[in-house]
Amino acid sequence: MTMSDQSPILHPEYGALAEENALLREELAHLLTTEHDLIHTEKHNLLALYQKKIGAWELRALQAQVAASRARRKLEMAQAAINQGRSPDWNEIEGLLELEFLLWQQKIAEAAENLAAAKDRLEHLLPAEKDREIKKLYYGLVKMLHPDLHPELRDEPRRLWMQTQTAYQAGDLDGLRALALVVEKSPPASAAPPTLDALREQIRSLQKQIENLEKRIAHIESQPPFTLRRHLYDDEWVAARREEIEARIKQLDAQHASLNKCLQALFSPDDNDGKLFGSN
Repeated sequence: MTMSDQSPILHPEYGALAEENALLREELAHLLTTEHDLIHTEKHNLLALYQKKIGAWELRALQAQVAASRARRKLEMAQAAINQGRSPDWNEIEGLLELEFLLWQQKIAEAAENLAAAKDRLEHLLPAEKDREIKKLYYGLVKMLHPDLHPELRDEPRRLWMQTQTAYQAGDLDGLRALALVVEKSPPASAAPPTLDALREQIRSLQKQIENLEKRIAHIESQPPFTLRRHLYDDEWVAARREEIEARIKQLDAQHASLNKCLQALFSPDDNDGKLFGSN
């Protein structure tokens, strides 16, 4: 046997470090998949579920708040005119109210649109089996193409990675299957086996990436709507929240009715000693 036929002698630590490196890559791929799913799928599903269970009540509360606030402002404008010794110009007041409450009307319209979009999203969620396959395919493509795991990849692999993200976010199962097949048949060229020092550096880098990613995921889950995840599946919590909003709506409706009575009094000659308007 010649010297050229002999296999290189590996450092005793190399095998263990290579195995640790592989396990860390698996963990990082899992965390990258989890983060992406939280941001692009679960967050939107939770927001839609919140709209379904609470949003309709909040929309009614917003409408009641705007109605009461508008009536109060109308009364203030009318009373200001009376205090100045003139009859309120109701057309002018209505025009001013339209301008003042334009932003609030836009908020009501946006809330109604969000409610409709949430209903549509929940009605078109992927079946569980399809969702599992999509996540499995995406995880496999993350391991092969994600820039954090393969910073050395260029051009075609990066283009495939961009297509992977687009297909995943669109829930395109066929697209992900096709991409997985392409990568399986023509996997990106592997880098040369790292030296012992390079392997140790890769491990340190992977550990740091995992630490940072775990912090990012923890931060994401500490923010709404993830903080409501448990509550949204708790029927008692949902019922209690709806009751709170219903009570608020009743208060606002009562305020609105009271303010309307005051406005009606300004129109009534009998309530103003035969005058259309009185003064403070």
